Amino acid sequence: MNYFLHDLSFSKKLILSFFILLLIPTIAVSVLLYGEINDLVVTDTVGSSQRVSEQTSQTVTTIARRIRTVADILESDSYMREIAMHPAFSHTDDIEYSRILRDSFMGSVNASIDGSLIKNIRIYLDTPYEDLYEDSAQSDIFQSMKDTRGSYWNGIMSTNMYDSLYCAPFYLSNYEKGSLGDLSYVRRIRYEMSKSNDTATAAYLVIYYSSESLSESLVNETDESNAVNYIINERDNIIATSDVALAGTYFLDNDDIETLIKTGNTFVKREVLGEEVYTGFYDVEGTDWRLVSIIPAAPLTEKAGSILYRYGLIYSMSILIALFVAYFIGRSISGRIGNVIKKMERTHHTKVHKIKEEAGKDEIGDFVLTYNHMADQINELIERQKEAAEQIKTSEFNALQAQINPHFLYNTLDMINWLALQNENEKVTDAVRSLSRFYKLTLSKKNTIDSIEHEIEHVSLYVKLQNMRFDDKIDFIVDVPDTLTQYSIPKLTFQPIVENAIQHGIFEKESKSGTIVLTAWSEDNDIIFLISDDGVGMDEETMENILSDSAPRDPSNKESNVGIYNTHKRLTLLYGAEYGLKYSSAPGEGTEVNVRIPMK
Repeated sequence: MNYFLHDLSFSKKLILSFFILLLIPTIAVSVLLYGEINDLVVTDTVGSSQRVSEQTSQTVTTIARRIRTVADILESDSYMREIAMHPAFSHTDDIEYSRILRDSFMGSVNASIDGSLIKNIRIYLDTPYEDLYEDSAQSDIFQSMKDTRGSYWNGIMSTNMYDSLYCAPFYLSNYEKGSLGDLSYVRRIRYEMSKSNDTATAAYLVIYYSSESLSESLVNETDESNAVNYIINERDNIIATSDVALAGTYFLDNDDIETLIKTGNTFVKREVLGEEVYTGFYDVEGTDWRLVSIIPAAPLTEKAGSILYRYGLIYSMSILIALFVAYFIGRSISGRIGNVIKKMERTHHTKVHKIKEEAGKDEIGDFVLTYNHMADQINELIERQKEAAEQIKTSEFNALQAQINPHFLYNTLDMINWLALQNENEKVTDAVRSLSRFYKLTLSKKNTIDSIEHEIEHVSLYVKLQNMRFDDKIDFIVDVPDTLTQYSIPKLTFQPIVENAIQHGIFEKESKSGTIVLTAWSEDNDIIFLISDDGVGMDEETMENILSDSAPRDPSNKESNVGIYNTHKRLTLLYGAEYGLKYSSAPGEGTEVNVRIPMK
């Protein structure tokens, strides 16, 4: 410790003393406050969210009750009762009275369709219904049960004999979702003359409504942007949600809920996909729905940290002011020596900077002259070293790129020869053009870096030529966003990986056929490519050695992993150790290769 203090300048010793005296109480107070602040923030936020979720549950219950009320009114209508009297539809002989009943019923239907929640109402009848309406408006309301055969809810009602059903979006047919409403409530109307027969259904009363109203009721005005509310039914289908993406991330099925709901409708802390969240559950009265409310715990901790951060910021400003004063006190004593030290510290990241020579022949003046002479020599040495390093890096890159296996060219030319002997002139022309374009992209010496678009074209040509040799055994699927195709990538990045997937993955299957998928996405400032195949896969030992030049993948073929190793080595040389290839595989399960490059 004494040696450390002896090596410090006076100004730094003074600044260090001020800093320690201020830092110790800061740390002590921060440790004491953090736990208290975090507990207060979590308790307040969870309590507030619980109250909001309870109000949301009541709102959803009100919406569901409103829909059932409309169904109750229409089912109890005299005209609907007349329809359900018996299978023959023997209505009253009083035609005028029947028309009055029908007009009154249509008035109730039209009044129920408000356009915001309830979008449409349909009555699907079990018997011919042409005599039940006189105009087009009534013909839209009354439909045949045959029109429901394209919907999943019809199958559920037919097999389970429910009296009513709240339908999720996928229960409805495409026509229903596109023209009537994306959610529905189905009520079975039974024949009055056939109460003893559970299968006797006179009609289905279907109320189509919009999920938008439910979704809007699930959006609460809390400070937690990552919180989400969603409704699921007893079949674990999502009915509506305040955020589709978050609902998928934090989805809990009814089995999960049953294990947590024993404590009541309070928020319970649990782990979902490795992330801690607070979850609340509320049954919606009169339905098979459950409202699920989820608040991630991480934002709450961040909120507490933000409060502490603001406190620390104020305290840090005080520390900075104190250090500023200490700096000028020390500077007044050791200013010239401090100037030399600053210049020398900058050599950690840049070239050595010379010091402005000042008048004076004292020891410090001589030191400055000697330092400037040393700076000139060091800067010259740094420039020579930088040039040598660039030459070494370029030479190593070119040497690695030159290790391209020529067997593909020989095999392709041999295929073209056989096609020519068989008078397959069009195939010969196609193969020559593809091979020419393939090697034009491969051997262009203008630059070792090309666009992702050209690299995808290059590997696609490779697969095409392989398919010409092996009777279209390989399906190659490319799913790369257009927004990424203009970014740069080293040449010959994809081809060795795809070649390895074909030769040692797909062609080792009994069927000698398979699929390779190339996808990509951006992540922070990097681009991630995923190349997956459904080949035979590889064991853990082979996967560990695939990116090494010490052990080939196939003992009978010592060059089998040279292309893969070179590709990985080039990427790490160009961009750093955090970039390159990463393999994931298991025997019989295919192989996935992650390729990470910077977004340039």
